Amino acid sequence: MTPDVALATLNRHLAAHGEDCILRRKEGSPLVDKDVTVRASVRGLRAAEIVGTATQAYSKAVMSLTQILAAGWPAGHTVTPGAVDPRIPRENDFLVVKGKVRQIKFADPIAVAGVVVRVNLTVAG
Repeated sequence: MTPDVALATLNRHLAAHGEDCILRRKEGSPLVDKDVTVRASVRGLRAAEIVGTATQAYSKAVMSLTQILAAGWPAGHTVTPGAVDPRIPRENDFLVVKGKVRQIKFADPIAVAGVVVRVNLTVAG
């Protein structure tokens, strides 16, 4: 499967079964919200996934980078070869789901042939 096919498949799934959420990064001094609307599929954890510090207040979310790339989010950052891509959501960013602010606890970017086509998130709150 090519990155283009994988991304197109995910975007079709998210369009049909996902919901609009806001991805938020707080930066600067004073803290400024940098928001972008993304399409994500958000689901609660299953009983078998509630281990360690995870609770029923945690959820899993799946999203693509399509809306992030289209919006140039977060503005003011450059992608440096060999460094972590600032466009990938990270721990302590936020995902606003149905108006509720949820903190990103873990982000797992999934790549096909070196291209990130999906980001799996664990969010709390």
